[in-house]
Amino acid sequence: MAKMKTNEERKAELEALTEQMGKQIDSYFESPEKIREHLQFLGKFHQYSMRNAVLIESQFPGAVAVGSYPFWEKQGAQVQKGERGIKVFVPSPVTYALHKDEWVPLSKAPKPIKDGVKQGRIPSRKMMYFKIGHVFEYTQTDAREKGIEVSDIFKRYHRDGGLENEQDIRDALTTLADARNVTLLEEPLDEIGTAKGCYYPELHAIALNPRNSSIEDISVLIHELAHAELHNQERNLERDKPLTAHEKEFQAEMVAYVVSHQLGFPTDDFSLSYLAGWTKDKELLDKEQLLQEVHQTSATFLDHIESHLEKVRSLEQEKEQTPLEYIEQLDRRMGWKDTDLTLYERVHAVQSVFPEKVGSYLNAKATLETNLKVDRVDEPLMYIHGKGFGFQPFGTANNHEFNEDALVAYTVALPDKSLISGHFDPEKTVHPLQDLEKSRRLENSLLESLEERCQKVLLNEKKRTFSKTAIFGIERLN
Repeated sequence: MAKMKTNEERKAELEALTEQMGKQIDSYFESPEKIREHLQFLGKFHQYSMRNAVLIESQFPGAVAVGSYPFWEKQGAQVQKGERGIKVFVPSPVTYALHKDEWVPLSKAPKPIKDGVKQGRIPSRKMMYFKIGHVFEYTQTDAREKGIEVSDIFKRYHRDGGLENEQDIRDALTTLADARNVTLLEEPLDEIGTAKGCYYPELHAIALNPRNSSIEDISVLIHELAHAELHNQERNLERDKPLTAHEKEFQAEMVAYVVSHQLGFPTDDFSLSYLAGWTKDKELLDKEQLLQEVHQTSATFLDHIESHLEKVRSLEQEKEQTPLEYIEQLDRRMGWKDTDLTLYERVHAVQSVFPEKVGSYLNAKATLETNLKVDRVDEPLMYIHGKGFGFQPFGTANNHEFNEDALVAYTVALPDKSLISGHFDPEKTVHPLQDLEKSRRLENSLLESLEERCQKVLLNEKKRTFSKTAIFGIERLN
């Protein structure tokens, strides 16, 4: 049985590990090549804290992927005998309670104090401490022998020399800008010469040089988004000491390098020329703060991009499935085997668990239930789920009475377009056309065309009603 370490031994071990981390950080700033190597490493470990990424690199150079002992077991792999763990900092929050004018660890406090904290009568606070934990690198396990690839466990998105997901990454960066209320201008406000792009802090806006290549646009947009994240007016005011223009460029270029390299985009043209000037007279704390901000921003960007690409990949897989395969898969994921649920219950269940899949679910359901051949649609058609009408001309389907339904789910088929599904509460929305207008899922021209079709159906109905009335009013002589 391993001997328990004393508090003094634990403290000494933490101090030694912290010192090792400091030396490693200092070593990065010795040359552009070393900082470049570190930035490449940082991209692979963006889900770890900056300090732990540094520790992993110092103990296991070239690491590709790491996890704890239980993590590898969960993946079906075992850590090889004799392998030494990589030391990392593990956060260990401790709750303190106020007892007799002193803050004492809640775990050691008397029961009445614990009850008082639970009930909110006695003040408490949390303090963050760190202990040492251990992780193991992929090659320290038998994952390779078992055919478990790194990409099977840790999703890695690369271009692999091609351009197949360039547009998807561009779209991801656009949504990243939207999420941060950054305006992407169509062109710079003035001539920027050979500069690839620029960020306007007062406008919180970015412009790219129209002379850029499409590949350049992506890395430059990452660079400018880093400026928008790290050097906006609010962040500038928060700093004790303003950053120089060179320092801002150095940070933005490092973020762009980390993200671009991780995505597999060319990084040969990246300039880290500000390194030598920046490191002069800089303390370790300055260097750690710089890397902390670069790491945090890179991690945020990569998480957003990978999440976007995962959604794209999921949608592509769905397109390859038949409607029956898709519904059967969703039924399994929802646990609906041999379950009798109403349409209302099914739609709301999917909405609560997989809100992004409601449309795809209704599309597949409509296609399966009506045997629709999408490529043969030559006029706008609509299916009202659960009504049994099948696909009807849009105007006819839109003019059904819906006020007695708990929920109305519909699928619209338009010539040369993908199916569009939606659902609404009849107490809040009158008909599918109004729901389409609210959700803005169709261009105005299409909405106007559909509205015209609905008006024609209404006029025809009135004409028929008038004709019948007129016939009934004619005098008959026998």
